[in-house]
Amino acid sequence: MKHRPIPLATPPTDEAQRFSAIYQFYYQPLLLLGFLVCSWWTSNAGVLAMADWISGASETTRQIALLVTASAMGAQYALWHYAMRLIPRYVTYQARGIGVVVVAVLMVMLALSSTYTSFIGISQDSARGLELQGQADEYAAQARMLAPRAAAMEDAFFVIAPQAEAACARYEQELQTGAITGASGRGIVTGTLLGFCSGKTEIVRALEETIAANEARIGEISRLSLQLDQVIYDRDVSIGARELTFLALARRMDALLSELQNADRTRGLRAASASMAGSVAELENAGNGLAQAQARAIASIVQEERASGAAIAAMIVEIEALPLPEAGRATLKPAQVLVLEHWRLHLPQLAIALAIDLFAPLATLLFWAAAIKARARKVAIQSGEFS
Repeated sequence: MKHRPIPLATPPTDEAQRFSAIYQFYYQPLLLLGFLVCSWWTSNAGVLAMADWISGASETTRQIALLVTASAMGAQYALWHYAMRLIPRYVTYQARGIGVVVVAVLMVMLALSSTYTSFIGISQDSARGLELQGQADEYAAQARMLAPRAAAMEDAFFVIAPQAEAACARYEQELQTGAITGASGRGIVTGTLLGFCSGKTEIVRALEETIAANEARIGEISRLSLQLDQVIYDRDVSIGARELTFLALARRMDALLSELQNADRTRGLRAASASMAGSVAELENAGNGLAQAQARAIASIVQEERASGAAIAAMIVEIEALPLPEAGRATLKPAQVLVLEHWRLHLPQLAIALAIDLFAPLATLLFWAAAIKARARKVAIQSGEFS
């Protein structure tokens, strides 16, 4: 008795290929054209942003940027079309490997040209604004250094000014009456007292002049720092105009900071303090040949002047320990450099550029995957006759 043959399993219908053909015929050209236009526009804006630094984008540059960007987009579209149509037709592994290399090259081209320039075009204004804000913060930090130093100089002035008046009054008294040496007129003691008066007066004058000059500079620097912030956040003005205004204000602040550095008088204060220390030693030696009462008076003055000199030296050390603002020079960087420096703050813009430019390569891979034909597997034994 013969048995009917067992039928083979019916190969599955290739729905993926059918839908792939529909999408490629109806949707793919329209979508790809739309994304291509978006990529071309943003890439052109990025090319112009890179060319706009310092020299500005001339009319010739704009025409070249338009031509180059359109040519690049057209070449990429042609390669996408070739890859999408030819890769599914390849049979050998070598041919398909070449097709994969083409798709990989497409993605690298997008990353280095279209996506990169699109990203710059989308985020370059924001990156330039962030750079201005960073430089303004540096100037604000420099301005904040001025207040402690000015306060320390004022404290020193309020301490040393009365000492200078007292030293000069003691000198005049000794010069007129000879209260210490017993003889009026000039001598070794009066000369030493004159040194105390002159040294402290010089220190007071230097502090007074420095405080007055720095007060005006600090006020101007604070005003410029406020103007820098106002320029950065003035959205009614283009970023290029804001950069030019920022540079003008920054140059003025750099000049003021340089003046502050050049007007620093701490070394002169230290020299005057050292000079008074020498005068103390001379006064101590001058008291050796005097009577006991006069010697005690001179010893008291010596002790007082040593304490005063130590206090003045400590104040000078405190002033020197405070940081002095350093004059710099604000610079403008190219848009592409700023975008790379601040790229972490522009991840949404980068995602937009990638979504636009990666559509065609990813679609190519999907259509290629849909064209791969599934091999039918045997699910039953070939038909045969059984007895």
